[in-house]
Amino acid sequence: MKLAFVSQPYDRLFPPTQNSIGLITYYSALELARKFDVTIYGKHYRDDRLPPDLPVSVTRLPVNRDRLVQKVVRSFPRVTGGLGIAHKLDDHTQYRREVGRRIASDRPDIVHVMNYWQWCRELKAPGSSHRLVLEMQCEWLSQHDRRAVGRQLEAVDAVVAVSDHIARTFLGAFPDFPGKVTTVGNGVDVDHFNPAPERGEVAEKRKRILFVGRISPEKGVHTLLEAFGELADRIDDVELVIAGPQSPLPRDFLTSLSSDRQVRDLLRFYDRDGTCIYGRHLEAAIARHGLRDRVQFLGNVSHQELLSVYHAADLVVNPSLSESFGISVVEGMACGIPVVGTHVGGMCETIVSGTTGLLVEPEAPRQLAAALTAIIDDPAGAKRMGAEGRVRAVRAYSWKARADRLAALYRSLAGASPDVQPIAPELRARARAS
Repeated sequence: MKLAFVSQPYDRLFPPTQNSIGLITYYSALELARKFDVTIYGKHYRDDRLPPDLPVSVTRLPVNRDRLVQKVVRSFPRVTGGLGIAHKLDDHTQYRREVGRRIASDRPDIVHVMNYWQWCRELKAPGSSHRLVLEMQCEWLSQHDRRAVGRQLEAVDAVVAVSDHIARTFLGAFPDFPGKVTTVGNGVDVDHFNPAPERGEVAEKRKRILFVGRISPEKGVHTLLEAFGELADRIDDVELVIAGPQSPLPRDFLTSLSSDRQVRDLLRFYDRDGTCIYGRHLEAAIARHGLRDRVQFLGNVSHQELLSVYHAADLVVNPSLSESFGISVVEGMACGIPVVGTHVGGMCETIVSGTTGLLVEPEAPRQLAAALTAIIDDPAGAKRMGAEGRVRAVRAYSWKARADRLAALYRSLAGASPDVQPIAPELRARARAS
């Protein structure tokens, strides 16, 4: 069976410069290459270094015209806004058409599109023989114009969701979608992300709480700082490490695509011009709680370098207000570290509260502080949670586990496994009832 992955037009696919979706595409393709003939279509970057002996084919597509259009829009925002063409900042016409040409030439059996739902009709033209799978790592399908999305879904044979939360959200918006819907989760490299060697007792070592992710309002770093301030008043030997880039979402993108009141309330972190002033709020919280010497910002950390950051941590926390999956908590679990997350989205599925970590409500700093304290005060319990988390990560969230779920779907679409039921019937029934 021939399988083609269509990566997002801005994804970096190859180490060491991978972004999150690029990484997922790359490692999924590597694992699926054990079963299928796999090709990845991706944007051409001059500094890409393809690993030797790749078991997948890579087609890097030229996008010079797309880059020129985007440069003009960025350089002259007022002019392009006045002309009504500012939307072309996310225009990837050349890339999309090149992908279509390659599909017509290569004739794969399965085309797997990452997130870009608005391309589906073009990538499965009338008369095409391939099956089209659309993977959603976010809630876009339920947040955009239903009629426009519905027209694109006519070309889709299966929707792959990164969590049951995303699957339920999709089915709630499109309960009559006739194709298959399945949850495959994300994966982590459980051989790379593994427990640290026993460190033994280290005199006067501070306990380290770790957050990994973008520093953006919806990630809840402000809540984490408030919780840490309360915890630090009671516990002296604890520090907070924040690993991730300062890359807040644009105001309109963040608030216009969410119906959640708490997410929309994040407008307070943007000024009248839409500029994000989140960093000022975080600095003010650090100063107010006297945390200057107990909070460390590492900035962006490469995927390969993250392992040592996890190994130095005693606890991993994700205080997000919105999370499709929550990859950092699964990486933490794979490293045998207890985790604390919020009761939102996919984290309700990845974290087994009381077993692999704890779940708290979002925007609840006192609850978060209490959960962090409970784990820090119980080293034996923390060790048990870490061990259980490692078992769960290997069983449910390895790249092999994800690839096996995808392979079952592909084979069912090709007719090789007609009895496969990719989505739990109760999820579809619950969506219809709501």
